[in-house]
Amino acid sequence: MEQSESNKSDNSYIANKKPPLQKVGEFLREARQGRNLSLEDLSSSLRIGKEQLIALEEGDENSLPEMVFIRAMVRRIAEKLNLDTSFIFEALNENKKNDSKYTSVIKKEKPKKTKQLNPFTMVLLSGALGLITSIIVLKYLESTQNDSINWHKNYIFSLNKNI
Repeated sequence: MEQSESNKSDNSYIANKKPPLQKVGEFLREARQGRNLSLEDLSSSLRIGKEQLIALEEGDENSLPEMVFIRAMVRRIAEKLNLDTSFIFEALNENKKNDSKYTSVIKKEKPKKTKQLNPFTMVLLSGALGLITSIIVLKYLESTQNDSINWHKNYIFSLNKNI
């Protein structure tokens, strides 16, 4: 007999423990009703569907979009009702910690290690690139200068022939 009573009390504790989204939804509903706002008024002022507001207030996660969008809706509702968002998001973060799908789906990536060159190597590379660039520019200038000198010589030579 005693054992069945203790099981009943354990089960009642489990039944009374509500999911965090449901707690947040009830809190938002009470705040909305406390400000004498109907679902229609809140829905039209925030441009959020009435069905989504109902699902949010009932904590029906299956009828709502992803948690990112739920958070955005909650933030907008809380701002409209002048509520403290830190309390609400703490409750939603509790939902995230308890939800196993977040831990199994999201994998933390290790930051990629980038190979860093030491300063001496950087100086050598920049010097070599500068030297190569200088040689290329000088060769180009030399070739264009030779072409222009040859053009003048040919022109002068042709003038002398005509005389």
